[in-house]
Amino acid sequence: MSSLSHAASRLVEIARKEGATDAICEVEDLAVQQVRFSNSQIDAVNSWTESHAMMFVAVGKRVISSDLRNLDAADKEARVLVELGKRAPPSKGYGGLASGRFRYKQGRIDRRTASVDDPSKYAQEAIHAAEAAGAVDVGGTLYIRLSKLGIASSAGPIGNDESASVELSIRAFSQPEASGHAVCCTPSIGGLNAREVGEHAAELSLMARNSVQGEEGKFDIIIQPLFFGSISQSVSHMMSALRVEIGSSMFAKKIGKKVASEEITFIDEPTIDSTSRRAFDHEGAPARKNVMIKDGVLKTYLHNTSTAKKFKTRTTGNAGPLIPTPYAYATQPLPFHPVVLPGDWDVEEIISDTKRGLYLNNTWYTRYQNYTTGEFSTIPRDAILRIKDGEIIGAIKNIRISDNMMGLWKNMDAVSKQVQEVYWWAEAAPPSTLPTVRARNVNITRSA
Repeated sequence: MSSLSHAASRLVEIARKEGATDAICEVEDLAVQQVRFSNSQIDAVNSWTESHAMMFVAVGKRVISSDLRNLDAADKEARVLVELGKRAPPSKGYGGLASGRFRYKQGRIDRRTASVDDPSKYAQEAIHAAEAAGAVDVGGTLYIRLSKLGIASSAGPIGNDESASVELSIRAFSQPEASGHAVCCTPSIGGLNAREVGEHAAELSLMARNSVQGEEGKFDIIIQPLFFGSISQSVSHMMSALRVEIGSSMFAKKIGKKVASEEITFIDEPTIDSTSRRAFDHEGAPARKNVMIKDGVLKTYLHNTSTAKKFKTRTTGNAGPLIPTPYAYATQPLPFHPVVLPGDWDVEEIISDTKRGLYLNNTWYTRYQNYTTGEFSTIPRDAILRIKDGEIIGAIKNIRISDNMMGLWKNMDAVSKQVQEVYWWAEAAPPSTLPTVRARNVNITRSA
């Protein structure tokens, strides 16, 4: 037993002695290096460490969770949490915790990633590459995160894990309204190609020069992985059985039915080597691959122990973070690493096969008018490129996609061979591995 899982076990034991019938604790040691840059200059280089414990307790059907930020006072805070739990209202939805003794495939942090002493050199390399490619202004962030976890549960699970992530995000400008956004997400510093990211952002910004007001109407849209990450974020979260139950998912009563194009197979795969790899979920159940959509057909929702009992099935190992939540469960089920499997097209082939379309770099402000039916809008940002007769002919601006999300996925008819892991802020989150895709006949309106 590592020191972290030992600390988690001690807090679980304290909670049980104070009267908790169930308890989970996840202790994390996190080390972060951050570089921020703007106007093609380094603004700040920061590093910090933090240790904290995320804890959930149940007293019968009364449940509560909290993030214990001060480990020196964690024993006292665990006792207070149990007392607060005794006063919490009963939760009809709580169905217990994942039980058993599991074996986990523990991750390893690459030594080179753990020993980076000057992260700013990677940011400088990206800035110089972007400027050499034609950008006049470059900004962004670089994060290197090292995480060590220990988990313990009164239901039996106990384990340890460690992971690393390197995330470089760059926006390059060739004009005040001509930008391109590129990212690199990798679990190892050896996978970071800062020069390539800078060059790609700059190239997109050059293609976005001299943009004009975009037309309204129906267009075929080709969306890069970064854009795809923003819309797959909301779609993968709607796979949560909790979201289905509370009426905020367009996938209710859709198991076994077509919800996307036959070209789409959409999975949650937290066990592959990625920036969001995990050995276990937040209840201690082993993390595993779950096929959510296969060849366009919905196969499963994502479950924790409580929702699995409600839906008369088994947990999929997707119990989410042990943080305070307005929902009446220990941990709402969430995806860890969404993946859309690659297709048969090269990106250049998709462009040349498109007669009247748009090539979209990124988006933000994806909002739903109706979660249960899927009506939504999103505002493309950075390079928005016009395609005519298979060629990119210029750039446009100030448009909005206003359509139906399930209809969008059903109209995806081309999926690239090339895939990329993407993650950006809270828009393209959690980290996901995605191809470039084309969706036919998408409704475009003007953005205010």
